[in-house]
Amino acid sequence: MMEWTDRHCRFFHRLLTRRALIYTEMITTGAVLHGDRTRLLAHDPAEHPVGLQLGGSDPRQLAECARIAADLARPSSGATSRSRSAGKWNC
Repeated sequence: MMEWTDRHCRFFHRLLTRRALIYTEMITTGAVLHGDRTRLLAHDPAEHPVGLQLGGSDPRQLAECARIAADLARPSSGATSRSRSAGKWNC
């Protein structure tokens, strides 16, 4: 959902339940590759687990955006490598 499930919405939904997988708003590959990545992919560790919704049609661009998102998630997630490998951050 574009321009709906922003950081504030996800944080509120996480307060409602810890059991649900919540998702980012739909982010296009062009926005991630050419826009403000830090702002677009920002999340609070309290939101976890959170899934990233990428929109695009070029497999190479989708793969690059998934790598970028994973790289940005590592330092700010507050999660250990074990929890990331167990699927705590989904791309």
